[in-house]
Amino acid sequence: MKLLVTGFPKFDDYAENSTQTLIESIAADPPPELGGGLAEVAFEIVPFENDDDATQQRTMLDSLHELLTLHAPDVCLFCGQAASRPWVELETIAINVFKGSVIDPDGPPAYWATLPDIEELANRLRDAGIPARRSHHAGTHLCNHILYSTLHRAQTTGSDIRCGFLHLPMTNTQVIADDENRPFVPLSLTRQALTIAIRHIIEHLTDEA
Repeated sequence: MKLLVTGFPKFDDYAENSTQTLIESIAADPPPELGGGLAEVAFEIVPFENDDDATQQRTMLDSLHELLTLHAPDVCLFCGQAASRPWVELETIAINVFKGSVIDPDGPPAYWATLPDIEELANRLRDAGIPARRSHHAGTHLCNHILYSTLHRAQTTGSDIRCGFLHLPMTNTQVIADDENRPFVPLSLTRQALTIAIRHIIEHLTDEA
């Protein structure tokens, strides 16, 4: 089983993205809790160009296609920054909308995320002292787009790939650097959250195999 875990680079007026910081940190210094399962995990940033909405969409999809082709994952766990949210959110639904426009006119209105037992994962995070909950709306920007597009690709190609999305708050260092009045958590907490999520996915899908 191969798991692809991604974050996004900085966007809009933010000097950095909490998920890029997280992915680069955990790839450079893997938590010991991942153990031998780390060999099954690829950590990547999904780059895109920020010129305008159409360019964001096109370049993100190009990057996504390259990563899916490169890694051929069985599972994708996408991560994105949610600057207004004070907790880790596990997205359950991706909708066919990007900033007011339809992503794919031939696609269904929405897809359910396909990670195993999202409610159990939320409980595991809370039991570890991490504020977390399920969310039923991943927004209408690139975070929702990457989840919808990958689920739609799986549906239309007959792939068994499983997909899910974690929304993460800003980090304390971001808030200090940007002088933002935003919710935040330390990087150590998001590292712990992502580690628990990866272990949850690997354990469940190994049991299913």
